Amino acid sequence: MWCCGGKNFCRVEWSVNFEYTCIREVSAIHDVKIEGLSFAYKNDNRLILKDISIDVQAGTFVALLGQSGCGKSTFLRLLAGLETATAGTILLDDRPVSGASLDKGMVFQDYGLFPWMTAGENIMLALKQRFPQQDRKKLKQLALDTLNAVGLDESVYRKLPKELSGGMKQRCAIAQAFGIDPPILLMDEPFGALDAVTRARLQDLVLKLWSQENPKKTVFFVTHDVDEALLLANRIIVFGQSPSNIIYECSIPADQRPTRENQFDNPELLELRNTLIFQINKDVVSRIS
Repeated sequence: MWCCGGKNFCRVEWSVNFEYTCIREVSAIHDVKIEGLSFAYKNDNRLILKDISIDVQAGTFVALLGQSGCGKSTFLRLLAGLETATAGTILLDDRPVSGASLDKGMVFQDYGLFPWMTAGENIMLALKQRFPQQDRKKLKQLALDTLNAVGLDESVYRKLPKELSGGMKQRCAIAQAFGIDPPILLMDEPFGALDAVTRARLQDLVLKLWSQENPKKTVFFVTHDVDEALLLANRIIVFGQSPSNIIYECSIPADQRPTRENQFDNPELLELRNTLIFQINKDVVSRIS
């Protein structure tokens, strides 16, 4: 199947085991460079984020780890262009972020689906913005294919969000985000409200979709769960308590990435897990002592 948006063409092939190949222009890749980023809400002198500087290479899966309330979600909103920095810059391939755009997809914990629209209509709404010159028939087929890719059948297309379980709604949100094919994917604790089994399945789904892409999306994944960060990410950035800055970070080489089978058996992974927990707890203790 072929879809187009302006001069960009994308061929998407889906198989019964939810694998796909996406052939798109390499120019969509974005490196992210953040320099001296600080943020405070207007009419409030309290800084939420303070002097954050990081470089993220395109295709990296970044976990933003830290206690609740430390500014992780605010940082994600700044990346998305939904908030404006008080100081500092956010650059995508040397271009400053100046608002929301279709090169950044976002998945929220509360699913982000309009309750009065069916699952299919929610996905179609995003696809129409991404591919404005494509006809509705082809966009509907793409929407159905994206639902299939996240393990949902065609009947879900016609259902309202209230008719779906939490896990199904989150799969729809993931389908919507991957369907518009953004080079940058922002995920704000997307599995935090799900039961353990559903959460594990969706973690595996996102990791599989990301791993199969060429080129890979750059993912920023907010979580306060150390085990989730270790399982998904190849780079982990730990935020301290507000005013938040980076208190620790590490990269995990491809040949050392954990699996569900060895995550709690590998001594090196357990040492890294303990280090991450120690860094977070040390920061908390320093703020209350």
